[in-house]
Amino acid sequence: MAHGTICHDGAVSEARRPHRVVILGGGFAGIETARALERRLGRRTDVEVWLVSADNFMLFTPLLPEVCSGVLEPRHVVTPLRAMLHRASSWAITAEVQAIDLDAQVVTVLGGDGDLHRIGYDSLVLALGAETATFGIRGIEEHAVGMKTLADAFGLRNRVIEMLERAEIEDDPGERQAQLTFVVGGGGFSGVETAGELEDFIHRVRKRYYPKIGDREVRGYLVELKDRLLPEMPSDMGAYAHRKLTGRGYQVLLDTPIKEVAEDHVVVGDGQMIPTRTVIWTGGIRPAPLVGESGVEVDKGGRALVRATMETSRPGVFAIGDCAWIPRPDDPGERAYAPTAQNAVREAKQLAANIVARIDGRELRPFRYETIGTLASIGAYTGVGVVFGIKVRGLIAWFMWRGYYWLRLPGVNRKVRVGVDWLLTVIFGADPVQLKVEDVHSALGSTGRRRPPIRDEPGSS
Repeated sequence: MAHGTICHDGAVSEARRPHRVVILGGGFAGIETARALERRLGRRTDVEVWLVSADNFMLFTPLLPEVCSGVLEPRHVVTPLRAMLHRASSWAITAEVQAIDLDAQVVTVLGGDGDLHRIGYDSLVLALGAETATFGIRGIEEHAVGMKTLADAFGLRNRVIEMLERAEIEDDPGERQAQLTFVVGGGGFSGVETAGELEDFIHRVRKRYYPKIGDREVRGYLVELKDRLLPEMPSDMGAYAHRKLTGRGYQVLLDTPIKEVAEDHVVVGDGQMIPTRTVIWTGGIRPAPLVGESGVEVDKGGRALVRATMETSRPGVFAIGDCAWIPRPDDPGERAYAPTAQNAVREAKQLAANIVARIDGRELRPFRYETIGTLASIGAYTGVGVVFGIKVRGLIAWFMWRGYYWLRLPGVNRKVRVGVDWLLTVIFGADPVQLKVEDVHSALGSTGRRRPPIRDEPGSS
């Protein structure tokens, strides 16, 4: 749909405005698509790019566990979206997507002003990512802490420090043990990395700042539904992570589901009850519900079904990243590319090329990529990985993990800040500062608007 401009007499002028590409989502997939489009378009003025994100920054999620442990400053793992876009005809808009009308080619968003705005598009990219999936497990939403957002990292850090503070003065042995028991649900990349970083942090601050808490009093559980840790890696890599975490005090429970989470305990397996005040849930994700609600064809899990070119079932609508099922050209209908940051970055480059090709009337090309490898940190200067088919473990894997993600950080600014944080932690160690930030919405109060007005953005007729 080409959007015209409105003349003074109300008629639509023949002058066509630039082709508008609207990208929904400011994660790896969304921002990398926008940046790749900028490189492809150069100084072209016939195409404009609108990036819509609920936050005005991109969160570098692989380093989130190190924010929780205080190794990294929170601001150093986020980058302002506006600082990542440089073309005069590229915009980053902070707003929450409310609805997608594919027939009218309009997206409705809730802006920071509390009003609804309609944004028209010519090409649409669904890069809405995923949210935490609870699989219907009772109590997770109310009592567990996630590890997907900056707020999650802050919340977990505050919870852990609060438990250490309480345990120092707790007289009841049962309650003290519950306060010093930490349960991580999920043995994939996020779960193993969170468990490793959490144990490392507790060990360092307990020894220095909480002398009344004995080393053996702190208990950790890592609960995984499958029969091994890190199922995305070769089995011996998962076994290595298992041994290392067990040696550092974790009880690893495999083939064990979490049945229920309560305020003071968690029920696992066949009914085993673990008294605890801290449950961290990393057990799975699901695509943003808006993807399925938009009207594009989706799979059973709610991911947009796309062709290898990343086109959905609707013309001019593409999907990428965690919310898309992107088939491998050599294995159509059977396997899809894994929803990882590494794949999203590569997908974005091909998607940008395809969007420009569609605008120019050229043929679209399928996405093809072979993963370089996978790496995971398990804390205490230890890691595991497979790079170019070579298995690595221990200190070298940990260095490679840090090195890879350090290189992926956007801009020299962030690289320097993160590098300095790592160096200062080695020199001075971690500290148990607990930052309790009042909820902004509660502090400001409600706007009092029950039905916000709807505004049409320029060119969104």
